Amino acid sequence: MTCEVNACGSGTAIGEEEVGLRKGPWSVEEDLLLMNYIADHGEGQWNSLARCAGLKRTGKSCRLRWLNYLRPDVRRGNITPEEQLLILELHSCWGNRWSKIAQYLPGRTDNEIKNYWRTRVQKHAKQLRCDVNSKQFEDVIRQLWMPRLAEKIRAATYSSALANATSPTAQESPAEGNLEPGQATTRPQDSNSSKDSSASLNNCTTAEWSDGWAESLLSGGAYEESTMADMEQSLWSVEDIWLLQELC
Repeated sequence: MTCEVNACGSGTAIGEEEVGLRKGPWSVEEDLLLMNYIADHGEGQWNSLARCAGLKRTGKSCRLRWLNYLRPDVRRGNITPEEQLLILELHSCWGNRWSKIAQYLPGRTDNEIKNYWRTRVQKHAKQLRCDVNSKQFEDVIRQLWMPRLAEKIRAATYSSALANATSPTAQESPAEGNLEPGQATTRPQDSNSSKDSSASLNNCTTAEWSDGWAESLLSGGAYEESTMADMEQSLWSVEDIWLLQELC
């Protein structure tokens, strides 16, 4: 049996080291051990880290647990429409290079992005009887899916701005110069800006796509915050499904 000196300075028999490693779900105690060790010593050298932290886990298991769940900057919750749009755009350039795509979505892991692609995008391709890698499905993403997402994002942004502009706090704010912390002022041009934004939104939706797509893209109504499942369900109208099946 061979023996090596690990980064902690103690000799470890390699044969014995592999005995008794834990698999399966992590416990709260294990999470705390890993987080506390990384807080004191930093990341890297995961095999040595696992031993030094007193964890009966492989280095790979520790690395994945940290990167996918325990990092302070890991984002929780559903993939937002903005993130969906970015994933579709980046995937068209780099394919299944999930780690590279994740670099452009702060707080999202490559595993989370891969799962989104497999559970959402591939699911739609299967429903339409399209090959997810086909030119037909690429056209669906470019000509319908991405423009629909962009439209919902614009509608949500405009609705939010309009709600803020017409809120009681904004309407009853004191004169400028006598503001309390957290209060906002409104100016006469705000209402004009809202009208201009509305006009710009309408112009964009009618000019950005060809006549054949515009009616379908606008048939779903304004975007409302919801769960991911609701978002995906509301993404396609009956007319959209018909057009998608025609494409595929």
